[in-house]
Amino acid sequence: MADLLRVGIAGIRHSHTATLVRQWREIPGVEIVAAADTFESARTLAHDIWGISTVYETWDELLEREQLDVVTSTLPNTQHAGVVEAVAGIGVPILIENPMAASLEDTERMVRAVEAAGVLAMVNWPNLNELAIEAGQALINKGAIGRPHQFTFRGGNSIATRKADQPDWFQWLFEANEGGGSWIDYAGYGVTPCIMWMGTPKRMVARGSTMLDPDARADETATAILEFDTGIGYMQTSHIQVGYAGPQGKMMHIEVNGDEGTLVLTPSQTDSKASAATSLMIYDNGGRVDGSLIPLEPRSPHHQSGVAYMAHAIRTKQPIEGRASFRFNRDVVSVIDAGSRAIASGAWVTVAPSMKG
Repeated sequence: MADLLRVGIAGIRHSHTATLVRQWREIPGVEIVAAADTFESARTLAHDIWGISTVYETWDELLEREQLDVVTSTLPNTQHAGVVEAVAGIGVPILIENPMAASLEDTERMVRAVEAAGVLAMVNWPNLNELAIEAGQALINKGAIGRPHQFTFRGGNSIATRKADQPDWFQWLFEANEGGGSWIDYAGYGVTPCIMWMGTPKRMVARGSTMLDPDARADETATAILEFDTGIGYMQTSHIQVGYAGPQGKMMHIEVNGDEGTLVLTPSQTDSKASAATSLMIYDNGGRVDGSLIPLEPRSPHHQSGVAYMAHAIRTKQPIEGRASFRFNRDVVSVIDAGSRAIASGAWVTVAPSMKG
């Protein structure tokens, strides 16, 4: 066992923060020593409910007063770049919650900061412990569905219908100027398999709508059309989807069509305790006309969550790779950013290519 890992929580502003706190505490040799947030209600939650003994009003104080081995940031999307640059400046690894940022400019600031400092950095996604996306990529690379030519994603929840019930520290999710709205919140869950299965789109057009609340300050639902060298894609996100089976986040459908078959990734219909929370099916016009379930290999013990992966990488000095890496997530945000610009302009928008260097 390596030495004790001292964790600091820089910003308690995400619905996933409680899960990350629990996951850190499940790892032997880890202690959450302090947290910080500008909202008094968030600090009270961290201290009284989560049992974090030391809380600060700002993450600057957290970084100045505590000796930390890793920082977890669950700030609003527009604030990630500032904390990443500060943490990289003191040479401490950092884990941030998805998406990486609200703008492409911020993601590139973050990539440059951590690479210049040589610190470990990762973006946490709740589905990092599942291998369905990687399994689909491997099948496509082997030609299992022929040449992919169409991609479809739909995902969301009903949270905007209940925003008045959400705590004050979480209201940023409904403010576009803080990186809120259904598009930024949910598009990344579709952009990730889109890039891995179909490639990065060349350009896109998108529309966002506020259907239920006339005073809404961020899109409640959004739709985008993506254009690739080899086909077309469709993505839809929602914060006002009412009525679907399963807890929040289960309403998800991902599909890629090839000239010889189709892959579909959906929430698993098996027992919730099953090893995989998603099901990957393959269809064709032959023996799999009704679909065939693709068996998924279980993740290693060090990949049971993004937090577990981060702790293992710190202790073994291994790089963060795959869809948790900053470089990959920069490309995810390039599509999210293009969609945001398309929503704002109403025009087709070019998607930026990968960073050089």
